[in-house]
Amino acid sequence: MVAAAESYAVEQEKLSKQLEGNSEIHIQAPKEPEVNPALYRDVESMLFKGFLALAAEINGVTFVFKSLNHHEYELLNFAGSSRGSASQKFWDTFLAYGVFMVDGVNILPEREKFIPKIAETFAEFPLDARLRVIRHLSEVNRRANNAVTLTECYMMESYSRFRWAQLRGLDLTSAAATGLYGTERLGMNWSQYVWRALNYYEDRNEDAEREWENAKFIGSCMVGKGISKVYQQDTERRRKERDERLARKDRLLRQVYMGESADDKAQQLQGAVVVAARSVDELAEQLGADLRGEKDWHDQVVEAQEQRIRTNLQGRRDHLEQLAQSHEQEFGRKTITGGTNIAGLSAIEVQERILRAKQLEFQAAARGMVHPELTDPKMGAFIDKWGMTDAEVNSTVSETNKDVSNVIPIPIPPNGPRGTPFGRK
Repeated sequence: MVAAAESYAVEQEKLSKQLEGNSEIHIQAPKEPEVNPALYRDVESMLFKGFLALAAEINGVTFVFKSLNHHEYELLNFAGSSRGSASQKFWDTFLAYGVFMVDGVNILPEREKFIPKIAETFAEFPLDARLRVIRHLSEVNRRANNAVTLTECYMMESYSRFRWAQLRGLDLTSAAATGLYGTERLGMNWSQYVWRALNYYEDRNEDAEREWENAKFIGSCMVGKGISKVYQQDTERRRKERDERLARKDRLLRQVYMGESADDKAQQLQGAVVVAARSVDELAEQLGADLRGEKDWHDQVVEAQEQRIRTNLQGRRDHLEQLAQSHEQEFGRKTITGGTNIAGLSAIEVQERILRAKQLEFQAAARGMVHPELTDPKMGAFIDKWGMTDAEVNSTVSETNKDVSNVIPIPIPPNGPRGTPFGRK
């Protein structure tokens, strides 16, 4: 923030000095806008690696999946795995062709040997797990298809031409270009085909322009001022070509990232093309349009994104309101708690359950009052030790509960030895 404020103060001071000296104001027109290189990450991966990669962990084993090119789809058809029949064999082979690394090991150099084994492994997966892997791999292939469309935009950037100068004489599928062994077995994908063709014609166009400039220079030495009309025509032609290239790139970016059709003429008439100011008058016109509140391309992009966010939020709110209304209609104002019986109990059912619980409690207390010794843990251990049955226990208890006056006493001899009961000799 401090650096920005200092830079702004310096520019304001320069502008004030120019106004005081009545000198001519020089405003540098902005350069042709370039796209953020982060939008071309998938394109560069398709060009310089040959595929898009996605890492995943399945049952503790690390897999790296990759996108499939048109050669691999042809191999699937040749193998008899028709997608139209939606057979399990097709999807298992499809997943096997989409594997790049297994547990850190690159299988591309000997992929033909591993394909059947990997297909059998995926065939043993549960259906839900297999469908989840197929969805993720299909998303990678969708990004690869979008990268093919964006390859034309990528070729128009300056750093793309630098990479073309570096790799012009190399095979894009070789390990020298990709840094990975086995990529030469995959063949070139459509992004690489398109990039090579567009750069080839761009080189031819530059050679033709160079020869034409030399011819104009030679003609200017003979004709003189008459050649100026040709220079003006060339300047206008190149300006139109630059605008057309910029418009084409803008339409392709909108098609991929905003879902608009590349052939939508209405979008073109509404100012879908980014036009950079090339003079002071154009810059002043753009500034006046901003002050009048007219929306340019950037404003339309921001507005579309905000509208998309508002639409998503409104959809979520409508869904929540719908759930609340359905809950209100089904349950009313009842509070739903955990359990299987969400209907609740009536007052009569509650009273019956309370009475039944009290009856069980009184029965347990009555059993303890009739034979309290049966609840003694020592009595239970004694019964278990000597293996007494329930009938024997009941008979023993009934005998002990008899009146002691009816029990026959044991005769004791009068002159017999008298000892101490339980005493030690």
